Amino acid sequence: MSGVDDSVKESSPLFRFDQERPYVVSEVSRRVYKDYLSGARRDDDAKLEYVLNDAAYQEMERLATETGPEEEIRPRGWWIKMSKRLLGMSEQEKREVLRQLVDSYSDDVAGQFNPTVYRAATGMLPIGLGVLFKAQDLGEVASNMPNVFDSLRSLRDLSERVVVDGHVDTVKSLVRRGTVLFVPTHSSNMDSILLGYSLFAAGLPPVTYGAGKNLFTNPMTSFFMQNLGAYKVDRRIRHGLYKEVLKTYSQVLLERGYHSLFFPGGTRCRSNVVEQKLKLGLLGTSVSAYVRNLLQKGEDQRIYICPITINYNLVLEAESLIRNHLRREGGSRYLLENDPFNQLPMIVRFAMNTMRMESTTILRFGQPFDPFGNRVEADGESYDSRGRRVDPKTYVMSARDGRVMFDDARDREYTRHTGGVIQRAFLENTVIMPTQLVSYVLFEILRRRFPHWDIYRLLRLGGEEVVSWEELRAGCAALVDQLRPRALKGDFHLSPFISESKPQRLAEAGVDYIQMYHTPSPVSFHAQGILLDRLDVLYFYSNRLRLYGIDDAAWLAKVPELPF
Repeated sequence: MSGVDDSVKESSPLFRFDQERPYVVSEVSRRVYKDYLSGARRDDDAKLEYVLNDAAYQEMERLATETGPEEEIRPRGWWIKMSKRLLGMSEQEKREVLRQLVDSYSDDVAGQFNPTVYRAATGMLPIGLGVLFKAQDLGEVASNMPNVFDSLRSLRDLSERVVVDGHVDTVKSLVRRGTVLFVPTHSSNMDSILLGYSLFAAGLPPVTYGAGKNLFTNPMTSFFMQNLGAYKVDRRIRHGLYKEVLKTYSQVLLERGYHSLFFPGGTRCRSNVVEQKLKLGLLGTSVSAYVRNLLQKGEDQRIYICPITINYNLVLEAESLIRNHLRREGGSRYLLENDPFNQLPMIVRFAMNTMRMESTTILRFGQPFDPFGNRVEADGESYDSRGRRVDPKTYVMSARDGRVMFDDARDREYTRHTGGVIQRAFLENTVIMPTQLVSYVLFEILRRRFPHWDIYRLLRLGGEEVVSWEELRAGCAALVDQLRPRALKGDFHLSPFISESKPQRLAEAGVDYIQMYHTPSPVSFHAQGILLDRLDVLYFYSNRLRLYGIDDAAWLAKVPELPF
């Protein structure tokens, strides 16, 4: 583990954020307020009473049913009073209410960064993750007190348990040349912790990132969220004014050179498929920030985008996530109540069981690109699909007179295109893990037995089926044979454990991993093979392979159909 290089750390804007925070908050508030006043002058539908009424209506509706530990920026009673007064307000009063709201939202969103806490956290984080991912080494620390520092050093070394892979060297070069925006997949609330570790371990500087407001009240995470550059994203608030503050905050950070991170999927992926439905609002700020710097500073301050995939064998919140997904897909509203990330016993059990895994968690950094979707190399330059060097500035120049200019319609198209590049990058940089492959084989063998059942009936009635070891081993061998050429072509990656293990070992390890954490277990040993029980959990893990167009008929044809 290299840690953050001193020259990178000293040049990282986040180390001076506390001094700049008042300016950032003020600038965000000023811009949003000005933009809404300009919109009201141009368009009758954007009049301030409509903006404020929309915010009041949505907040009154939300606050009538939602309760939680998160502090509300305005209580429901305030919104009710404001909405009743709205029609009688003068234009100046409406502006004053707008100003107060924008100021409050901007200050609430803005994060903080404490260098002392960062230094302490980066010292403690490897040990904390070592406890989580290398719990078997704790006995060595306790029994080797004369050499406790050597034992702790071993505990801090997570290189065998959490692998940072991909285009890391390119990104290390880019953070010195411009501003990097990291866009990871999102499977678990553990993602932020692992991302923080992976950046530090790779020798990259800390970043500012958006995190759900619930994490700022979680007793296990709130202290670090409050002090390590995270900014609050209250996903419960849906109205446009709040979303505009979030977008503007992201843009101002990028303009000022703050390396940033946001999850383009918006929230944790409930189904565990490779994310393809992306929220492009914050991504669009990369284009806006680039153009504004060209116009106001005359600087070609490059902005780079780096996709990251986070690849787990087991997901802490798998059960609650898949239930949430299935109920949403079934058409009924469902809110997570007992999220395992908020429950210390669940985290302890997760840690104590995952310590036995031979296979690792893998964070893979994809090929970086610019805000217009062009590949970027370590020299900081952009290259098109034919390998020709291109100047990003030409993408934002007027075809008529060659001047750099804002163009909302044009920039939305660029962002849409770049969103597609991220989608492909997520697919190509996903690393298929043993639990996912074995779950896919088990689930598809089960589906073959009941070809006329839809997914809901299969999940409801397909339990207590038995898959023989012969079927599972043959299925693993046939599926890996089909996947290996595609992995070599770059469609995705196979974990080293899958690539190096024989079908029998892969099948045994996959089943062992699946049953080691979840209670009751999705699978269990049976005299005739593997007894399937928690099909929703198997479905969750198998979903990681769903978008790759696997020819199921081809590999299943090599799997014997054994009667039970």
